[in-house]
Amino acid sequence: MIVIYLLYGLAFFSLGLTASLHMLQGSSLPLRNHLPWLAAFGFACAATGWLDMLLLTDLKPEAATVVQSFRTLLQPVSGLLLLIFGWRILTKVSPLPAWTQLIPGLLLAPLAFVITYAATTFITPSPIEIPIDIWSRYLLYLPGSIMAGIGFLRQWRQQRKRQYYDVARLMLAAGVAFLFEAFVVGLVVPAAPYGPASYYNYDRTVPEAFTADQSAESEPFGLINWLDDDRVLEVTGLPIQFWRMLSAFAVTFFVVQGLGVFDALRKRELAALQAERDRAQLSALTAYNVARETAESWTEVLINIGRRIAELDDVDEILGYTVANGCHLLASDFMGLAIVNADQTDLELKYYADERERAARLVEMPVKVKNRCLLQTLQGAKSFCSADNEPPEHFADLHFFTSPGGEMSPMHALAAVPLSLDNKPIGVLWVSRHENAPYSETDLIWLECLADQAVIAIQHGLMTSQLQSFSIIEERGRIAREMHDGLAQVLGYLNLQVQTLETLHRRGKEEALEAELAQMKDAVRTAHADVRENILSLRTTLANEKGLISAIDEYLNEFGLQTRIQTSFVHTVDEPVDLASLAEVQLVCILQESLTNVRKHANARRVSVKIEQVGRERGESVLMEVRDDGVGFAQSNGSRSFGLQTMHERARAVGGTLTVQSTPGAGTIITCSLPCLQSDNLKRKNPLFSYEYS
Repeated sequence: MIVIYLLYGLAFFSLGLTASLHMLQGSSLPLRNHLPWLAAFGFACAATGWLDMLLLTDLKPEAATVVQSFRTLLQPVSGLLLLIFGWRILTKVSPLPAWTQLIPGLLLAPLAFVITYAATTFITPSPIEIPIDIWSRYLLYLPGSIMAGIGFLRQWRQQRKRQYYDVARLMLAAGVAFLFEAFVVGLVVPAAPYGPASYYNYDRTVPEAFTADQSAESEPFGLINWLDDDRVLEVTGLPIQFWRMLSAFAVTFFVVQGLGVFDALRKRELAALQAERDRAQLSALTAYNVARETAESWTEVLINIGRRIAELDDVDEILGYTVANGCHLLASDFMGLAIVNADQTDLELKYYADERERAARLVEMPVKVKNRCLLQTLQGAKSFCSADNEPPEHFADLHFFTSPGGEMSPMHALAAVPLSLDNKPIGVLWVSRHENAPYSETDLIWLECLADQAVIAIQHGLMTSQLQSFSIIEERGRIAREMHDGLAQVLGYLNLQVQTLETLHRRGKEEALEAELAQMKDAVRTAHADVRENILSLRTTLANEKGLISAIDEYLNEFGLQTRIQTSFVHTVDEPVDLASLAEVQLVCILQESLTNVRKHANARRVSVKIEQVGRERGESVLMEVRDDGVGFAQSNGSRSFGLQTMHERARAVGGTLTVQSTPGAGTIITCSLPCLQSDNLKRKNPLFSYEYS
């Protein structure tokens, strides 16, 4: 029997120790908040079993009394701890059905009766520890074990639903073990002459010294008779202590195994959650990188468009680049840009890009755009983005120029934004997809950015056309002034000279006639030189197909042949020169004006022209120097004031400067400095006007 009590205590001590370790390790089990009660119950039951073991040894009466007192105190305490654990695992781990709220009210009256009956049994002449043992089992152990068993059985059902079958089996076994505990510990009590104790009982062994002191007083009431009654031994052939030991082992084994497996599964679940979180973080990081790359691509395209606009590139090139890259960046199958025609009657396609060709095209012949959504976007000056439930007619007439013999697949997604200039709609920019994947609000914002850039390009194109018109008008005025100052005056002079010649001829003055004829020949040669120079100047200024350096070199060669002035040209820049188009025109005009002054006034034999890039890393400005070995002039000389003033105005018009250094008898040096464009923004032109996206 001593061995049984020893093993009984070890079993419950193991239960208490395991529960404590799980509690100290910060277990994530659903039972975590209830483990302190389970640990306390295990340690209390272990102490009770070991005290029972000591009572079976040869203790002195005084020691036996102390041990019995502690044992009597621990009996209800351990039962109370089991009751609390059972109640918490039944009600706190998972919510009870609503109808269970009626149970406390229904049990109130029977429980009050049982407690009253239990109180009356304490007056029965018997050792006090016997009724304490009996009723602590009836009122504490029995309901506590039943509630713990039901609680574990509920866990069994829940773990089966979660498909934790190995945990579910252990929870089922733990529940059955607690129900068995309820029977062998809570229902089978020491033999007593009242209640169920007279039927389901066992022989309560008490210390010999204690029974000897009480036998004389208790014998009249038949104490010795019911102490000798042991129904469990009669039925099973084994004492109740053996069955309680088995119950303790079963409860400890299945609960400990359940906690261990449950904890392992929870850790596995946490690992899975961690892996899922890592995947989510990786996905978020990937999405962030994709978004950043997309934003960088958009930024690069928008910057390139802005740079081309600033460089006054051809409008067709800018709009073609815009459409080609927009079609690619918005993952579209087609992108179009339509402009209202000159009569303000129809919307006509001007530029389009097809993802299959990955190129933008200029539409030379009028192609009307009849899609209702695009026309409404133009008229309402409001962006449009299709949804999932758009009617099919909204996607009609969106795709143009399929391959010969090919069929146009229907579109299922559309986004369109208006092009407005001075608050007046002038066109529509749109993208479409064959796939049924509507465009997002972000896509629409990017499309609006492209539309803004396209409008700026169109506006700059109009301004450039106006500037070119003004330049042409200014050039015509200059030619008119040259003709007035040169050719017209010479012709007027010749008219007067002809009249003079007629008079001299009638009077027969041959010598005077020959002198006048010589003067007329000089005047004709001067007029002829002015006309040829004007023609050369006009041809060089309007030679847009040539580069700046080539145009200047050709002009100097022609100038030398016409004027018999020796010319030299030195340059350290390559084509294309990093100047705006208007700045190139003004530079050529300044050179022409300088050489005109050399021909007319300098009486020079040689003239040299030098062009180089100067400034930081030789790329901040273009410097042109025109030097002659002529007679020079005093700065106060007014004969050239008008031409010099014109050259100064031309240089200032493009943000440059012009200086003139001249001394009578020492020649003249004219220096012109014009600012360059950004050195890292080189022009990229495609004469075929077929732009692949970058």
